Amino acid sequence: MPARPRRWTLDAVCEAAAELLETLPPDRALRAWMDRFIDYMTTKIGLGDAIRAVVAAGGNPFAHSRERLDTALGALLAATAAAGLTRPEVDADDVVMSLSGIAMVAGDPQQREQAARMIDLLFQGLRPHA
Repeated sequence: MPARPRRWTLDAVCEAAAELLETLPPDRALRAWMDRFIDYMTTKIGLGDAIRAVVAAGGNPFAHSRERLDTALGALLAATAAAGLTRPEVDADDVVMSLSGIAMVAGDPQQREQAARMIDLLFQGLRPHA
């Protein structure tokens, strides 16, 4: 089985937050990270049965991953909030869960345009209300 491209690993997604903030304005960094998260999540869609088995046995296969993702996304949200580009009360875990839902319903490569539109809707919802 060929190795996954690094872009699709948890480490790569989490590390991308800081890298994107170094090279892009905060709002563009956040939006680019959201795309990367969807790319990462779509590699996990086929693991549903295995994940359900772990959960049924009393395990939480997401605890460590969610913590890392929340931390990475939290840095992006803090930067965008500091710049007045997103609402400061936005919770990173809420955004991770929303993005996960997008990946679940529009994760096929043929649905990438729809996923991008859905991410845009979510992204707009993070902005301060006028």
